[in-house]
Amino acid sequence: MASLDGGGIIKPIDHTAVHRICSGQVVLTLAVAVKELVENSLDSGASTVEVRLKEYGSDSIEVSDDGSGISPSNFENLCLKHYTSKIEEFEDLLSVQTFGFRGEALSSLCALSTLSVTTCEKSKNIGWKLEYDSHGKLVKQVQYSRQPGTTVSLVNLFSTLPVRHKEFMKNLRREFGKMTNLLTAYCLISKNTRITCTNSTGGRTNTILSTRGGANLKDNFILVFGLKSWQNMLEIKAVRPSEEIVAEFNLDAKVLQNELHDWPFQFEGFVSSCAHGQGRSCADRQYYFMNGRPCDPSKIQKLVNEVYHLYNRNQYPSIVLNIITKSSELDINVTPDKRQLMVVNEKILLAMVKASLYELYCEVPCTFTLQNSSLSNKSFSPSVESGSPSHRLRSSLAAFAASGWKPSPSSSSPGEKRKCSSPTLKQKRLDEFTAHSISPLLKKTKVDVAIPESKTTSYTAVEGTLTFTNVKLLTKGNTSEIMEPDEVNDESILESEKNEDIQIIETTSAEVKVIETLEELECVLEDVLTSSADPKVFSRPKITIPFDLKLLAEKKHPLPDLPNKTTDKRFLARIGPDDAAFAEAELSRQISQSDFEKMEVIGQFNLGFIIAKLNSDLFIVDQHAADEKYNFETLQRATRLQPQKLVCPKPLNLTAANESLLQDNLDIFQRNGFEFIINRDEDSTKRVLLCSVPMSGNWLLGPSDIDELLFMLQDSPVNQEEDRSKVSHASMARYRPSRVRAMFASRACRKAVMVGDSLTSNQMNKLLHQLSELQQPWNCPHGRPTMRHLINTDAVL
Repeated sequence: MASLDGGGIIKPIDHTAVHRICSGQVVLTLAVAVKELVENSLDSGASTVEVRLKEYGSDSIEVSDDGSGISPSNFENLCLKHYTSKIEEFEDLLSVQTFGFRGEALSSLCALSTLSVTTCEKSKNIGWKLEYDSHGKLVKQVQYSRQPGTTVSLVNLFSTLPVRHKEFMKNLRREFGKMTNLLTAYCLISKNTRITCTNSTGGRTNTILSTRGGANLKDNFILVFGLKSWQNMLEIKAVRPSEEIVAEFNLDAKVLQNELHDWPFQFEGFVSSCAHGQGRSCADRQYYFMNGRPCDPSKIQKLVNEVYHLYNRNQYPSIVLNIITKSSELDINVTPDKRQLMVVNEKILLAMVKASLYELYCEVPCTFTLQNSSLSNKSFSPSVESGSPSHRLRSSLAAFAASGWKPSPSSSSPGEKRKCSSPTLKQKRLDEFTAHSISPLLKKTKVDVAIPESKTTSYTAVEGTLTFTNVKLLTKGNTSEIMEPDEVNDESILESEKNEDIQIIETTSAEVKVIETLEELECVLEDVLTSSADPKVFSRPKITIPFDLKLLAEKKHPLPDLPNKTTDKRFLARIGPDDAAFAEAELSRQISQSDFEKMEVIGQFNLGFIIAKLNSDLFIVDQHAADEKYNFETLQRATRLQPQKLVCPKPLNLTAANESLLQDNLDIFQRNGFEFIINRDEDSTKRVLLCSVPMSGNWLLGPSDIDELLFMLQDSPVNQEEDRSKVSHASMARYRPSRVRAMFASRACRKAVMVGDSLTSNQMNKLLHQLSELQQPWNCPHGRPTMRHLINTDAVL
């Protein structure tokens, strides 16, 4: 880098270098290159636009239209920098109606590829073929026979930028997917214009997108995404924001006084219903326009998804929204790709979008369809509500009363115990209303609950639950006798069971008061839950064993005269849920796959963990999580799901882009158990029929899992340079639907070594060696950590 202090001279950059630098900023990706050419075709008034690619755009790109053509007087200036017929001065930006206006696209494409043009005006009988150099200068002009319109061809895109070309070829499928998604936006918004996109690879041509020139947004949506997708869409209409929404966006309340037709924005578009199952698993079908211009309004996107998640938390909406406003309200000259726009009165726009979605979704019932189920003649057990102890207590008492419990009639003796039984209705026991399960032995035990006033009461107050134990507290006179759990044997319990009934009594000093009503029972139990007396908790005796790690280390490795040395700490993360991400990143940096084979097993701790040593570091390994992770990865890599034939093949109504993507990756779908019938003679969106679905046990997959796989392939396509046979074995885990992963996780968990299993030294070494075969062995599929660092023995010494 030149420095002023070093005597460097400031001088202008060479014109050729400036041209290449700026061109790389205008056209960044394959999607932008195709977008610029398609916009030029639409600006020319074309009714048909055809996009033809070879090898996903890496060999050539060709965009042809039937527009007005190019006049011979414009041939020289066609590809020069900042030459355009759409604006003449800066103020024209306030009223520009065309997609392009800078005069940069063709000039930049000349610098990034080999560009040629064939064109013919509508009033002429003969056309011209034009060739341009990297500076945009016309170098060849010959007559050429063709129909009226223009065709622009690009060969070897990005060939003049070696780094970008290498990255482009490496991510070719991903770039192609982004281009398809961007082109879909123009297919939706272009009315009365037929747009098609094809890709030729290996001598075969596939239609990626195709529309027939719909007259409105609805027709184009059905042509692109199919009639089935349209059935879930709702029309968006501009709605006046409520006072709450106006206050939320800090707007002047006076805006509510204007008539709706006087507001600065109007809406045209559709959004999917918020009912369960009507959305999508990802935000891959969201298209926004400003005055018919495709854009990426990040604030509106965020707002739409947030409102949708208020009604449907598990899905994302499909939305096509065209916001209509005055041209003077927009600034379209913000970014090189013209996808970011600045809007006057943006807060009013956001308030209107939010109000419109609220109005649309407030009438949609928050329900979902139950299959093979009936709600008639069903009785549901009352559940214990969360909240304070008194609320939970009242819920339990209400449930107990609903089961048919009634106090027995008064007996002649006030102190006589009364039986809580009914001759006509079978009683539910109290333990059926507790939050914790009770052992079968205790369920057979008759329970006496005594509540004395003295501080010798032995009970444990647990918030929100009632706990019954085999501890009897009986008052005799002024003394209380407590029987420890160890003193209660099974025989005495079973013997007492024969002669006793369930008794609920309250003792005060020497008196015994019989509870006759639910209100009295509620008062007694609430006193138990809210008592402030210090409870006596029965616990096992604890024995403290002295342990000194330093002394143990000295006995094993006596180092009497060695000088003190400092040890660098490689592991700083603590064991805890808050440090989980830091601990995993630390282990990934410090531990390699080969290190697991070098680890030495110290022993098994608590029949659930393996203590292992690597050099001077000690690690604790969860034996169940480690084995589960290995089993899960093995299932992911090696399992091929078996297909179940359908009686009648089912049409999938995929988009043309997804049809092409599915055909290119049939082996991945077949490995997941899906089989298809493909009729290449049918129209796009109707070529693929589902004939087999994977089924394993109670797991049955369907079209929603196919959509998820297609999204995975769009987001992370198979590398062209990677061998497909190797992909199917080594990288198959990338292409599994979430439901298949959940099934494999469940099987891996049941198959794994359990906590409580005693392991031999060979078994523990085998578990450690298994981890060496995994790329990310730090968590089981359910999120449980497999290994954590304990301590460095050198640091202790």
